[in-house]
Amino acid sequence: MKKLFLTGVSLLCALTLTFAQSNPEEAAKQETATLTTALTLTEDQSAEILPILVDGNKAKEAIKSDATLSPELLSEALNKQQSTTDAQVAEALTEEQKPLFESYISQRPKEQMPTPTVEPGTQPVEPAQPMQQPMEPTQQPAQPMQP
Repeated sequence: MKKLFLTGVSLLCALTLTFAQSNPEEAAKQETATLTTALTLTEDQSAEILPILVDGNKAKEAIKSDATLSPELLSEALNKQQSTTDAQVAEALTEEQKPLFESYISQRPKEQMPTPTVEPGTQPVEPAQPMQQPMEPTQQPAQPMQP
């Protein structure tokens, strides 16, 4: 019975997190709750950090919706925005909480470039530029050492 109950609670949490990720405000509330627990934030700190996280999440959504960015630039822009948000959050923390926050953000995965997906039955697109040929060595090989 316990396993069934725990499975149900886990499923409910997973669904909540999935929904929260699609809504910047909900995602910020979830992250604020996580930070409050992990860093023992005061109510004032939580209230100060929540708008920072909402703004950061909205900025990341805007970056993700920009179709003109290449995958590399998208990843770079997302990581830069996350760093800016992290710096703003760190300003609201005490000196005792900052090392815990650094540990928290080091465990968080970086935004990565989206990998192109290939539909079944289709061929992947070849790169626009041909692969470079290996360069010929400019120096003569060294003579083997004599015993």
